[in-house]
Amino acid sequence: MAYSAILGGSQQLAIANVGGQTQISLKMSSPGRQQSQSNSFSTGKWSNKPRLFQTGQGFVLQIDGDRSSYYVLIQQNSISTINSPGDLSNEREVDLNPSTNPNSEPTQPMQPMQPLKMGNMSMDINSMSMKMGNMSMGSNDPKKTNVTKQFCSSCGTEAKAGDRFCRSCGHELNQ
Repeated sequence: MAYSAILGGSQQLAIANVGGQTQISLKMSSPGRQQSQSNSFSTGKWSNKPRLFQTGQGFVLQIDGDRSSYYVLIQQNSISTINSPGDLSNEREVDLNPSTNPNSEPTQPMQPMQPLKMGNMSMDINSMSMKMGNMSMGSNDPKKTNVTKQFCSSCGTEAKAGDRFCRSCGHELNQ
């Protein structure tokens, strides 16, 4: 038995009962970021379909096992068991949809990062290049890598090619 539910715009819950274990997976996704968490609890075989309630604290999952009832609190990106959820009779019940396998849906690959631009600076992670003013660096083609100026990291004074120490403050320059 497996079920799933959408908890919010970016969160999906998947639960399954496998060999007396209840497996819970929480997947969160937003542009440029994907995260998932899974926990497994010993509940025995389910005697009823699990119930999911939305509360002021998050979501409470009620699992009726063959020996006892169990409660799982789901808050933002955490999953934890609790002894008693309090009175759930006035809380909104969230639909759990039957699922063939909670892990059958593949995680969508992240979209490539778009080039970043701020003022006269631009960075492109995909081509590993950076430009700022008249300086540019890149790693795709060593012939195109072009660092025209070097500056002291301590005082900001421009260094000349081959300098190991800053001519202004004496700070050791990065090579």
